[in-house]
Amino acid sequence: MVKVVQLDQRQFELLQRYVGMLELVVEAMDYLEAYYTDYNKAEESRVLSDVFEALGKVSETNELLRSLFEQYEEITSVLKEYENVIDQALELNGHLQDPMAKEEIISNKLKPAFITWKTEADRIISPLLNN
Repeated sequence: MVKVVQLDQRQFELLQRYVGMLELVVEAMDYLEAYYTDYNKAEESRVLSDVFEALGKVSETNELLRSLFEQYEEITSVLKEYENVIDQALELNGHLQDPMAKEEIISNKLKPAFITWKTEADRIISPLLNN
């Protein structure tokens, strides 16, 4: 359980936007999965690009949050675990022109890694927003 952390208004708003950004990543990955089952959707490469951009922004925000909450081991630990998500995203290197490989990596590696990490992050962050 996370110790009680008093957030100032700026920290509270940052965490709210961060949680929203995480939800958008999930929605984008859901869209990509739907694309792979219904190849009629035309925006796959744009959405995949947006996912990569969002993953980078999450990584940048994690660094900021780690510095803001450096005294709270449970928070910084879950933020550091995001590296596992990045490792899965990097598996797409060299496979961007192969739809079958992309589907396999996104559906069976990247999205599950992100969902697992997000679930843990939500468990840590939600109480901070509810205080």
